[in-house]
Amino acid sequence: MSTTNHPVAVKDLLPWALVLLAGTAAAQSPAAPTQPAMPTRLQYTSTLSGYQAYADEPVQSWREANDRVGRIGGWKVYAKENPPGVAPAAETPAAPLPHGAHHGGGKP
Repeated sequence: MSTTNHPVAVKDLLPWALVLLAGTAAAQSPAAPTQPAMPTRLQYTSTLSGYQAYADEPVQSWREANDRVGRIGGWKVYAKENPPGVAPAAETPAAPLPHGAHHGGGKP
């Protein structure tokens, strides 16, 4: 019987190399848990730091105020305005509900 020497292919050694690496990784000790570093300086910001107290507006003539509202367009213009910080409402009117929806739905 004759034996021939075959060169070892890299693809034949790859599974053994992976087993060796896996065994090495399993043999390592787990890392010690680390505690998060505490802040060196605490900082507090009050939520009331930007508070602006109510200030009375100067009294004006009611006739001048009514005339100004009339020049602007009346109370309907004020009703369309949004208060600061509020998103505008949709301009399209809501569709009316069907009659059955008023009483909890239609008949079964």
